[in-house]
Amino acid sequence: MVKQEFLLSKIEEWVGEGLISPEQADALKRRETESATVSVPARRVKTDEIFVYLGSLVIFLALAFLVGLNWRTLGSAGRILSVLLPTVVMLALGWRLRGSERARLRRGAQALWLGGCLLSGLVSSVTFYEVELITEVPLLILVSCLLATGVAGVAFVLVPSIAQSVAFHLCGSAAFFAFLIWLEETFPPLNPWRNLMIGLLTGGLFLALSEWLRARERKRLAAVSRIFGTLIVLGSPFFPALEEYAVTWHKTAMEVIAFLTSIAFIAASVKRQSQTFLYGGAAFLLFLVTYVNFEHFADTIGMPITLLIIGAALIGLGLGTGRLSKHIQAPR
Repeated sequence: MVKQEFLLSKIEEWVGEGLISPEQADALKRRETESATVSVPARRVKTDEIFVYLGSLVIFLALAFLVGLNWRTLGSAGRILSVLLPTVVMLALGWRLRGSERARLRRGAQALWLGGCLLSGLVSSVTFYEVELITEVPLLILVSCLLATGVAGVAFVLVPSIAQSVAFHLCGSAAFFAFLIWLEETFPPLNPWRNLMIGLLTGGLFLALSEWLRARERKRLAAVSRIFGTLIVLGSPFFPALEEYAVTWHKTAMEVIAFLTSIAFIAASVKRQSQTFLYGGAAFLLFLVTYVNFEHFADTIGMPITLLIIGAALIGLGLGTGRLSKHIQAPR
């Protein structure tokens, strides 16, 4: 507002000095007024609104606890209704409030849809189990997570907000982990390479969504997709590297892949101007080198030597990431 008033006063001075005509001054004033109107940010969440959200959450937890205490006595229909009714109420009320002129009510609608989308997976699992449509637990969880992801995806398309983006990515990530569990239960034994490829594919899809949103100037939504995609891609080789395998080279290969993936994200942070890539890659690299050190050099003279090397490398990495971070933050 102060900047706008200063600019308007300067326009009057320019007219007086003959630098611009009165018509040009009027055009500049109209443009500045319109741009200020468009760029007015949404009102921030106040303390009283936060207490309303917290109170609603506490009431919901109390009702959930009450249902849990009487779960066995409710019967099949009662159990289904106990999870279906609050889900329908949340989604319906969110739909009713999503187009409100008041920002507070629109945020409330997003919060309701967030809860409704997450509860939709529970509705699916309870319903399928009670009607004995799906009794295999890993498959039941997988199908429920996929359906919840679909509901969250529709909500995200209808209301592309941070809350709906978080719900979609949470449900999608849950479906990813449920799929891995189902594969291990259905097609044993554990296949780390299969899980690695599925993880890279899932994380890659999230990162692709991030780039798609970024190209459309939806930077806040793109940031959510980028965080989830980064965590899944980096975690896909990292956690298998912590496992023990019958074939020794499998573990070594996973450690090398996890190391190269972390380095690749640090390098890509400069190209993509992403602090998420930078800090994610650096954090996973720190965890990996610490684990490898204690795994391969414990109780030997190599331990202190390796720690010295890792310490020096981490100092260099810290200095390097600090410079990279400043470079990323610097305007181009």
